[in-house]
Amino acid sequence: MSEDDDMCEIIHKMKVTVTTDNKRGSGTDDPIKLYIGEHTWDLDHPFCDDFEKGRTDDFDLDIPEGLTSDWFQYFCIKKERSVHADKWILNKIVVEINDRVIYDSGEINFAFEGGKSTWCARDFFYGKCRGNVSPDFDVKH
Repeated sequence: MSEDDDMCEIIHKMKVTVTTDNKRGSGTDDPIKLYIGEHTWDLDHPFCDDFEKGRTDDFDLDIPEGLTSDWFQYFCIKKERSVHADKWILNKIVVEINDRVIYDSGEINFAFEGGKSTWCARDFFYGKCRGNVSPDFDVKH
């Protein structure tokens, strides 16, 4: 960590890009939530089929006033509802903050099925001004 990293960044703009795998049965209609530290966002475009097979969806997130990078202690995606009835395969996720890519998962192809409802990025390091904090999810990766 450099001296510049000691200061937490004020967040004005945040965009998340999610790509669903292109294999048959990869898409989902279930709600998807983004967890970054103590903040949660619903990834949803009303009246649109998000997370369809082979599709890339962009989400411009509402930023709470005063949000800084020190809140971003972990980064997880959670698929709501049953992972048994409707699986989803997350191919890739990219996070931009203040017009700068701060996380790019690369190709991960994580299947939300068989009891796996949450994916957490173990290599997410942005905003660890207050030290590491683990999410309160009961899923092993």
